[in-house]
Amino acid sequence: MPDIPHTMRALILTGPDQLTLQEMAVPPVRAGQVLVRMAASPVNPSDLMTLKGHYGIGAAYPFVPGLEGSGTVVGAGGGLMARMMLGRRVALATGTGGLWADYAAVDASRVIPLPADVPLGAGAMSAVNPLTAIALVALARRGGHGAVVSTGAGGQLGRMIRKRAAAKGIEVINVVRRAEQLAGLQAEGARHVLDSSDAAFDVDLAQLCRDLRCRMAFDAVGGDMTGRLAQALGRRSDILVYGALEQAPIRLHPGTMIFRDVTVRGFWLSTWLPRKSLPEMLWHARAATQALRGGFAVSQVARIVDLEQAQDGIAAYAGAMSAGKTLIRLSRDDLGVMPKA
Repeated sequence: MPDIPHTMRALILTGPDQLTLQEMAVPPVRAGQVLVRMAASPVNPSDLMTLKGHYGIGAAYPFVPGLEGSGTVVGAGGGLMARMMLGRRVALATGTGGLWADYAAVDASRVIPLPADVPLGAGAMSAVNPLTAIALVALARRGGHGAVVSTGAGGQLGRMIRKRAAAKGIEVINVVRRAEQLAGLQAEGARHVLDSSDAAFDVDLAQLCRDLRCRMAFDAVGGDMTGRLAQALGRRSDILVYGALEQAPIRLHPGTMIFRDVTVRGFWLSTWLPRKSLPEMLWHARAATQALRGGFAVSQVARIVDLEQAQDGIAAYAGAMSAGKTLIRLSRDDLGVMPKA
């Protein structure tokens, strides 16, 4: 194993939107944990919410953000699982951040060995979005839904939901927020795509929901969109809110819920996954990493930035999320991915 330094670089959040690059001690490794020399970590919408203080990770300032990534296990704090991971290239995720740094100490159960043919760059993006797509589509299947509405469909997770749903025989009504996103999805072969900024959107969405007998929606937007979904879906429908792209409170008339029997509930991967048994968790994680081999879980990368330029990369991602991920490089390891042209 390589020598481990006493200090490392890390992005530290000291308050809402107060992110600085600092030198800090390499975290100690407790029993059952591993120490990962980080290779890369992406910026997700959940990270943007964390930076603003709106995400529910429960960490006290100051702390290191970053919810998923990849790297190499270089230390173990004891325990069979932790020792078995030594020297392995892994994908990892946490519910509390800590990954925008040179090193991270995490529970051994939070790391998944990467297949030899999956590069570190792709592995860094194998948790949050792929597992969310797996979970949402699984909930739709469990409810017997043959069609769903997916808002935020122009982003990386929206694409994954569409591909995962298609593989499971579920039709998707893809909702985007700009005309150029509509053209992009149609070029990719998406069958049902609607632009929420179009004047006919509400009428067209309601008609599609009737035609496809759609009574479920995955809402990444919130704000006015949730109420518009409830009106279009009709009676006895179910809306899962998993994002807040509009950064505004949900608007929903009480009568819609009462007289249409509409259920609106939140979905958070950080609470859904731990409810599974350990074998189920490992099965889902392996399904996500396997799907990095040209499957539904492949993410487009818009830019790769070093830790020193991470704040510029975060701002660029926030301004154009559908263009692809910002990937923060945390070492000189070969990431095996390139930004799209």
